[in-house]
Amino acid sequence: MSKPCVAVFSLAYHPFVGGAEIAVKEIISRNPASDFVILTKKFDRAWPSAESSDNCSILRLGRGEISPRSYYGGFFGKIFYIFQAVRVAEKIHRSQPFSAIWGMMASYAGIAALIFKLRHPSVPFLLTLQEGDSEAHILRKVGIFYPFWRKIFKKADSIQVISRYLANFARRHGAICPIEVIPNGVDLSDYGTDRTYESYKTNTSNEPYVIITTSRLVHKNGVDILIASLPLLHTTNYKLLILGDGPDKEKLKDLAIQLGVSDKIEFLGHVEPDLIPSYLLQATIFVRASRSEGLGNSFLEAMAAGLPVIGTPVGGIPDFLKDGETGIFCRVDDPKDLARKINLLIENKDLYKKISESGRVLVAKNYSWDEISSKMSLIFQSLNTKYLLLTTRLLIATGIYPPDIGGPATYTVLMEKELPKRGFAVDHLAFTDYRKKPKVIRHFLYLWDCWRKAKNFDAIYAQDPVSVGLPALIAARLRGKKFFIRVAGDYAWEQSAQRFGVKETIDEFQNKKYGFRVGVLRAIQRFVVGRADLVITPSNYFRKLVGGWIKNPEKVKTIYNGIELERIQKTNLQNSNAKLIASTGRLVPWKGFDVLIELMKEEDLKDWSLRIYGDGPDKQKLQNLISKNDLQDRVLLVGAQDRKTLLSDAEAASIFVLNTTFESFSFQVVEEMYRGVPVVTTNIGSLPELIENNKEGILVEPNNKGQILDAIKKISQDEAFRELIVKNAQEKAQQFSITRTVDNLVKLISN
Repeated sequence: MSKPCVAVFSLAYHPFVGGAEIAVKEIISRNPASDFVILTKKFDRAWPSAESSDNCSILRLGRGEISPRSYYGGFFGKIFYIFQAVRVAEKIHRSQPFSAIWGMMASYAGIAALIFKLRHPSVPFLLTLQEGDSEAHILRKVGIFYPFWRKIFKKADSIQVISRYLANFARRHGAICPIEVIPNGVDLSDYGTDRTYESYKTNTSNEPYVIITTSRLVHKNGVDILIASLPLLHTTNYKLLILGDGPDKEKLKDLAIQLGVSDKIEFLGHVEPDLIPSYLLQATIFVRASRSEGLGNSFLEAMAAGLPVIGTPVGGIPDFLKDGETGIFCRVDDPKDLARKINLLIENKDLYKKISESGRVLVAKNYSWDEISSKMSLIFQSLNTKYLLLTTRLLIATGIYPPDIGGPATYTVLMEKELPKRGFAVDHLAFTDYRKKPKVIRHFLYLWDCWRKAKNFDAIYAQDPVSVGLPALIAARLRGKKFFIRVAGDYAWEQSAQRFGVKETIDEFQNKKYGFRVGVLRAIQRFVVGRADLVITPSNYFRKLVGGWIKNPEKVKTIYNGIELERIQKTNLQNSNAKLIASTGRLVPWKGFDVLIELMKEEDLKDWSLRIYGDGPDKQKLQNLISKNDLQDRVLLVGAQDRKTLLSDAEAASIFVLNTTFESFSFQVVEEMYRGVPVVTTNIGSLPELIENNKEGILVEPNNKGQILDAIKKISQDEAFRELIVKNAQEKAQQFSITRTVDNLVKLISN
């Protein structure tokens, strides 16, 4: 029986080498169970048009360019490559059918793979993303061809990305298939195995500190920022090695002359990959002040060589660089901050040693080519056996989506990641994209697009009962599709509290009559919920509340929200003496942030600080309250933050406080429980289902300053109690894994 054969569409390939090309070569050489045919462009007339080795055949298409390094030139040559690659693939496929196709990046090669996929829809399509340019830059290049380019993501049967940043990028542009984050790797044998800190160059003699960067000389890699930082260093005993070539080379040389540091810099031009380790092993510090980055393989190579690295928190870099542990972050476009970080590593031997050793351990553990290739092998097996046949196509209608923060946004992203692993194709339609349109019109536009998209899906899953629920219900019924809804809040009550002056709690609101506008909102949400095929709530408390809206409450089911426990670094809190309180949520009246701000006036909290994360209509009101009480130096409205930043910042707090009068389910409470941050919250809604008082945290009555203050004092002063609730909370949080949540959802919507 012949082996499965995979067609690889890759614009460039060996001997032209970059991160993507090295990855293809390393992965193919370690996957002998499949044969591969690489369809690439001939960039140099001296290169052979065809060659083969072991399980790989290389076909170089075209006549060859005049310059072997003209990768970023020759636009028409790359356009011709698309059609040549499809034509040759078609010819081979007729005599030796491909078991799968593999497109390298959503560019010329990705377009070629897409065209082949459109002509042969039964052939599984794997897309790999290694893009390093910023999203804005990519979209400018795509321009008016965006609708067609977006099909690359929508038609892929599986997507492999080298960073979480690129996974989110793929989702934003239409991907509905499983996405696996599998980074590029490093060949550790190139860097030796017996190096210790003492053998690294740390300027123990009069030899200069050697700062090194390896990158293409283009704007996105921030080499200009590195050069601009040099005059600000505390030492003049250094030299900078710049390995790489590119269109910005002369501009960078001029900058070095202007700043008077040209004698400190060596522009080494293009260096073959197999020679780079020898330069890294002679260096002191690696720096790359990237403005955008898909992953940053140059960082990994430097870490493998035992170099401490300095980078920016952009793109995929935060996947491996943890500030102060495996590297140092500097701010984007900030030469002064970069100089501070270089000075810090030069002057702090202990930190230098810690980062050097931690970085090398990380690379050895997570970025070996053998480990990466074994993961890719599983993808090839699934493609070859057509394991990825999707049985149900689900459209998620959501009010918000990242970069917006909030429960529906977090929940939607989790569903997009997890449901495809269980045979579901998933896409979303976010109302956020329509909010700039005039009122009423935006709802009709959303309905129209929902109706259009529903044609290709089996069911619509709405995330609220009014703004997206009503149009999604109408679209589902017009298309004859199933309609599910997740109700995590009382929309009528929330809007009434914000816009119509309603003061009652959510429970009091249920049995009281109000005016016409409130009545309309109530009628809409009860109409939508009553006609849904399935209603899902995130807590038993809310299941009972929503069940009271309709005649058939038995169709209302509870599925607790899930969080990605395995992707959160669980820690025991190390900041018990930090005297920092954190709180998060939308800045609305029922979150009780005004009470927390007022509480900071108490004498017992005079040494404490409060950080509030989130945005909303009460922002200015809260800021005025802070100013009125002269608390600007201790209370900060941080604003909306992405989930990763939010979790990292909140972990620095010694206590997390959520003073709310309504909560259907709190992602943040569970995540703080899991991370080891003691929680103080209110004894309302679903929160008692998450926390038993004095066991996993402390429950207080809403807006009760005395109880909140006593809880803060008890946690901060009683170390044994603190350790007990942290331990219990981390164990309790295990019940709210995303795996359990998704499995329960699949059972319900598959019936």
